[in-house]
Amino acid sequence: MSLPPLVPVRVPLDATERRRAARHVLLDGFGPDAQARVAGARVLVVGAGGLGSPVLQYLAAAGVGTLGIVDDDVVTPSNLQRQVLHGADDLGERKTASAAATLRSLRPQADVVEHAVRLTADNADGLLAGYDLVVDACDTFATRYLVGDAAARRGLPVVWGTVLGWDGQVSVWWSAAPGGRALTYRDVFGPEPAEGESCETAGVLGPACGVVGTTMAVEVLKLLTGTGDPALGRLLMYDARTSTWDTIPLAAPPAARGATPARETTLDAPESGVAAGRAPRVPAALGLVVDVGREAVVDGAVWVRLEDLAAGNLPPAVLDHPLDAPVVVVCEQGLRSRGAATVLRADGWRDVHPTTYTALASGV
Repeated sequence: MSLPPLVPVRVPLDATERRRAARHVLLDGFGPDAQARVAGARVLVVGAGGLGSPVLQYLAAAGVGTLGIVDDDVVTPSNLQRQVLHGADDLGERKTASAAATLRSLRPQADVVEHAVRLTADNADGLLAGYDLVVDACDTFATRYLVGDAAARRGLPVVWGTVLGWDGQVSVWWSAAPGGRALTYRDVFGPEPAEGESCETAGVLGPACGVVGTTMAVEVLKLLTGTGDPALGRLLMYDARTSTWDTIPLAAPPAARGATPARETTLDAPESGVAAGRAPRVPAALGLVVDVGREAVVDGAVWVRLEDLAAGNLPPAVLDHPLDAPVVVVCEQGLRSRGAATVLRADGWRDVHPTTYTALASGV
């Protein structure tokens, strides 16, 4: 079921813009009025990474008038496998600046607004002010809930997506949706959980970000123009292994039904931590213990960054360790250690055991 157009026709299309958007104007059910709505729209994209890249590129190319970009990160080598807004010459540059330069090259008339900050509880409402729609292309639960809650307070629709490993999800949240269709991120997923897997720990197939991100861009254009059937009330689930999409209907808020909220299917994670705040020590019987936490924690372990491990930069203690001897890999939640174990097994070590600081401190 289509929804009314989100934005009015604020400015008529000039001849140059109409010529540039000719393939949109020719679309059945779209036409010049819909393109004029796109040209007058103001869209905020939170995240200029794997999902934000295709979203921003296609929205700029489609003719969205104002594009805001929220991201406080800089471009690093491991981004380039999927974050196609950025190139090798942009390493070390702020993602907002790199993204803005690419978008202005793609469409010089676009008004690109850089918000080179992390979205927080203190600035979320201010960042969303003045925009018609928000795209949630971020990669943490904390930011997703901040975006969802701030948009709900302002009555703004949110086009949301996530990718992890081979899997992706897309949906639309809108607290002020007409026709009794209101639905928010918190309605579906319930209270904010602990952080789970991420691309940093589980990996991600680069082109899957493109598939999901371009789908998000389609949802944005449908909402802005009132064309097609947006994914409000539906969870679209993509499996890159089989190149298939599944659709899960989303009903009224779970609290109203007395049901258990859903969870993002790709992001559940075990509870963990360092027991009683104690730094665990390596039991002598374990042999080689590799700590891949964000900082060195385990006394007597070999600490290495997961990024270096994935890049093949192994410390001498690991390189000298026999391939058939046991290796224990440890981190905060067991997420980074699972990824490290996958890398070490692929490099030839046959007896690799991922675990957490808590389990190591408990002697498990």
